Order: sequence, then C-alpha cells, then structure tokens
Amino acid sequence: MSRRSLAGAAIVGLLPPATAFAQNYPSRPIRLIVPWPAGGIADASGRIIAQHLGERLSVQVFVDNRGGANGRIGAELAAKAVPDGQTLFMASAETHSINPAIYRTLPYSPTRDFVAIAPFVLNPFALVARMDFPADSVREVMALAKASPWKFTYASWGIGSTSQIGMEMISAPSGAQMVHVPFPGEAPGVVALMAGQVDLMVLPAARANTFRREGKVKVFAVTLQERHPLLPDVPGMREEGFPSVNVANWFGITAPTKTPSPYVDRLAAEVNAIVQVPEIRAQFQSLGVDAHAPMTQQAFQDFLASDADRWADVVRRANISLD
Repeated sequence: MSRRSLAGAAIVGLLPPATAFAQNYPSRPIRLIVPWPAGGIADASGRIIAQHLGERLSVQVFVDNRGGANGRIGAELAAKAVPDGQTLFMASAETHSINPAIYRTLPYSPTRDFVAIAPFVLNPFALVARMDFPADSVREVMALAKASPWKFTYASWGIGSTSQIGMEMISAPSGAQMVHVPFPGEAPGVVALMAGQVDLMVLPAARANTFRREGKVKVFAVTLQERHPLLPDVPGMREEGFPSVNVANWFGITAPTKTPSPYVDRLAAEVNAIVQVPEIRAQFQSLGVDAHAPMTQQAFQDFLASDADRWADVVRRANISLD
C-alpha cells in the first residue's frame, strides 16, 4: 500500500462512522424519479436540480419521467425502490399532500414510505379568465359566482390537481359555487379557456404571464398573499380581500424510507447549497418558479405534515375524490 493510501486510510479511520460511510456515496449514477411527463415546468425544474446535484456529487443524476395519476405512478415506483441512495423522488403538493386526501386507497404512504430531504422550488399560481369575462378583480369574480351558483365554469388539469383545489381554496371564503371541468392536462384546459368554452382557471403564474402578454387571458391575482415579481402589477390575495388564501405548489427531494441517514444528510446539504447559488436561482426564475429557501430535514418533514392537513381540509369541504 502506498504512503498516500495509508494516510487516507488513517484519516478515514479517525472519522466518525457516519462521515466515513457518506464519503463513499455516491459511487454510481442516481435516478431522480419525476412523476410528470417531460416538457412541463415540473420536469424542467427537476432537470435543473438533477444537473446541479450531479455536479456537486460528481456522478450523473438522471431524470426518470413517470407521469400519470396525479403523481401516483412515480410515487409508488419510488416508494418500492431499494433504499440505497440510488433512487430519489421529486415530491410535490400533489404526491405528498393532496393524494392522501383524494384517494381512499393509495399504494404508498408519504409519511411511512419516504424520508424528507429538502425542498427546492415554489411554483406560484394565478387566477385567470377568458378575455371577455365580465369581471376585473377576484372580488368581482366571486361575487358573480356567489350570486349565480353553478353558472360559471373553471378548468383544471385533472380531478385532485393543484389547479382544481387551488380554485376551491379561492372560492371557499366567499361561498361561491362553480362547475369544475377537468381536462387531461394543462394545455387542453387553456385551449378551452381561450376558446371561451370555460370561464376561469388557476394556472402557474409563468403561464398566466405569457398568455396575458399575448392578450389571450385576463389575470386577476397571483394566489400568494403578496404580489410576485413575475407579475408586479397584479395584486396578491391579501389586496383582493382574501387574507387566508395562499396557493402554491412546491417541489422537494425525498428518498425511500430506510435510505441511510448519512446519505440523506449529504443530499440535504447539497440541495440546500444549490438553492442559494444566484445563477441557479436565476435558472429557476427563467421558468417562472422560485428557488425555495434552505430548510432543515426536520423543518421539511414538519412542513409536509402541515401542508397535507391544509390541502386535506379543502378536499373534504369540496368533497373531491378519485376513488
């Protein structure tokens, strides 16, 4: 054995067991399961985090798109993966907060089958309408819908989606009742909205901004409490008189439960470092999403529990189910 090898062995021998264990990780490519099809904001966000995580770990982190069933297909696959640190899962409000509420039987448990690592993106939404909709603010929209129950329609990209439940969150405080028209994806819903076949929709703020610039939709508000830099002239929900409404999707890295703690710790440290790099934050902003603030694993775990309760409350009140 060379002098250098002996020195290296001595150093490893002095390290705490967990640190020495993590030093050998990863040694081969890592799969990041993204439970949405290629081409959307979620997929693009996943590819950004995969690229930079791979660079920091000195291995390839490749995206494995497994879309379908509101994220169920990808989540089930990840939950059943070998917990060796070679499979990660891109979780979201749908997979970890909404699905447990809308499915009576779910082939995975967000709490039992996954360990939280770190969030990395927030995806803000906006309330939009067809161009000739007879209102100019969220308050006016909800007043019309309350005065004429079930007259107005809203599109979403599926039953149980953040688009549907986001609209239910917005309409609940005023007691407005509208007809939900689910579509098999965001694009068909937008086409129907622009054609005047439906009245309203909750869209990612980036999409809303693009369509507004093209003169194709009205944008009433971003669904956050305050204004957002992407749409600086559009009010937040607090300004519109809805201080309890705060609707955004989030994306975070998780792993199958029983993934070794030293691996999880290493991954969490790297993701939290990535989201603080200005150039990477700018990459996310170019998609219309925000890099998430760094968060400890325990804080992320606590957030998952509280977020699930928040969405589940809306699901129960709106009687939304996919079983």
